[in-house]
Amino acid sequence: MKLQHTSTLVPDSSYSLRSARLGFRMLREQDLPNLMKLDMDAEVRAFFPGGLSTPELLKDKIVQSRTNFIEKGFGEFAVSELKTNRFLGRAGFAELNNGEIEVGYLFLKEYWGQGMATEALRALLRWAGNVLLVPRILAYAPVNHLASIKVMKKAGMRYFKTETESGTKFTFYEYPLKPVSYTH
Repeated sequence: MKLQHTSTLVPDSSYSLRSARLGFRMLREQDLPNLMKLDMDAEVRAFFPGGLSTPELLKDKIVQSRTNFIEKGFGEFAVSELKTNRFLGRAGFAELNNGEIEVGYLFLKEYWGQGMATEALRALLRWAGNVLLVPRILAYAPVNHLASIKVMKKAGMRYFKTETESGTKFTFYEYPLKPVSYTH
């Protein structure tokens, strides 16, 4: 599905988006070591049904994210602390099988409990409202991932549904964006 968007992101620019403490830029090949630390940590990935990632999958993720930004106007960002430029995690958007857009976030465990995920999610939802021409953004987490559900609530998302996929029960939240008018 090719979505309409108003994005003017330039690959490898500095930060495409900023919040009070965080900078967001497109993923790039140089992020691989940081992504490996993040996505190959069993505690960080504990709530991912697919488990740990691999270097090959992460390389593909970087390429796919950059392609998505060019073709669809959204993808995943590397998230850094503005004050230190230190890599904190990744966050961004992906297209679900049904064509809707989901937002997600994943941070190194040393940054948990500091409000980084909530700040990132709020910034991403604001960005989506200004850039993506879709009626809503979805987020979901396993029903027992209480920290992630709390982040969604604090960022202003509202409960949408609970659904089981591949044996895991997920809670879905939605964030309505401005009404979309489609032209033919």
